[in-house]
Amino acid sequence: MKYSFSNFKHSQWICPALLVLSVWAVYFPILGNDFLYQWDDQVVLMNHYTEGGLNLRNLWAIFTEFHQGQYSPLNESLFLLIFSAVGYDPFWFHLAGLMFHAANACLVYVCLCRLLEINRRFAVEHRQAVAFFAALLFAVHPFNVEAVAWISASKILVYSFFYLLATSAFISYLKYGRIKYFLLTLLLFVCSFWGKEQAVIFPLWALLICWMAGYSFRERKVWFSAMPFLLLSLVFGIITILSQTGSYTLFDRAGYPLWQRMIYAFYAFTEYVLKSVIPFKLSWLYPFPALPGDPLPQWLLIYPLLLAILLLAFWKQIVTHKVWAFCLLFFGIHIAFVLHIVSLPRFSVVADRYAYMATVSVCLLIAYYGVNCFTKWKRNRKIILITAFAAYLLYFGIYANIRSRAWYDTDTLKKETLDLQKERENVTTNTYQNLLRHFYR
Repeated sequence: MKYSFSNFKHSQWICPALLVLSVWAVYFPILGNDFLYQWDDQVVLMNHYTEGGLNLRNLWAIFTEFHQGQYSPLNESLFLLIFSAVGYDPFWFHLAGLMFHAANACLVYVCLCRLLEINRRFAVEHRQAVAFFAALLFAVHPFNVEAVAWISASKILVYSFFYLLATSAFISYLKYGRIKYFLLTLLLFVCSFWGKEQAVIFPLWALLICWMAGYSFRERKVWFSAMPFLLLSLVFGIITILSQTGSYTLFDRAGYPLWQRMIYAFYAFTEYVLKSVIPFKLSWLYPFPALPGDPLPQWLLIYPLLLAILLLAFWKQIVTHKVWAFCLLFFGIHIAFVLHIVSLPRFSVVADRYAYMATVSVCLLIAYYGVNCFTKWKRNRKIILITAFAAYLLYFGIYANIRSRAWYDTDTLKKETLDLQKERENVTTNTYQNLLRHFYR
């Protein structure tokens, strides 16, 4: 007997409804969380823009000025709308974040359905089931807690919302060839950047979608389609650099040399991959193991070798099974921007929130092989597979629920900071003193 979601009546709305219910079941604790008064909320959220009122002068300032090394006018406009309606009530700000994440989970489902529909690179049976289970894993993934539970990180949710809409619009352009879909994609791309600067990698994502749809990079249409996005990304990159000029960073006076940043990039990439597959020891803070100017711990040098070994071990899979190549490129494109190859004014070598879009690729790969095995295996093995997936999903949900409570207020994060200081003996005392000084300032 063949199983297919398309056989179920009303599956087009049942799947999104289940995703929304899953998000609410896991993340409901954040609705009782407070502001983080000593960790960015007092600056990013509570400022003169938010309190400036709904008027053209204030909106013009939001869209034309930089604030604390940030440029995210749509996210600031969201804060303005909520404040104008209910004031500084954390419930409504957290509710907005929860709704955005639920909407993003549904958009992941829609985009994956459409991507798998235009796919010409690898065979996919039951694409609706693959898309649903990938979106379900994304919806409850513990790695996404920081983006959802921290109000100041709502930039991630806003940019991802428009980024996914732009993805869907671009797929429509490839499918139907109508200019209106191309123009809509450009508009949504701009809106995504207005949410957060990570959107600048959309041109690479668009090229990967073209490849998945069967286009060759030798075709002029591909590069003509990508050129406006590449030009916009260049402009957005300049804006991002200008926004961060003069912003405070722990490493203002002495940065890491390029070779050390490359080592940190290998380390960060490995951590992002491992925590996307098996989330463990998640935290709001992953400090650099050494301050600028200090020698790197020798254990960091194993990461380039480790990644090389993993690449060789899975090379045959990547070459012979294009789904591996697609998911690896998907992940790499969406995480490369935050690997510190280019110096970033950040205190953490890894940040959970930056993996928000990249985790979709890992969820897709797991769902793809899960559904594929389910359709081919016999009954006894199917029972084992269902049990294993249910346990995996339950682990995600419980861990995400627990992590969302750690973001209750500043005191709960302070406690986690002190616990980290005791547990991570490989981090120098000076590093923690500087980080804690910033945290309590």
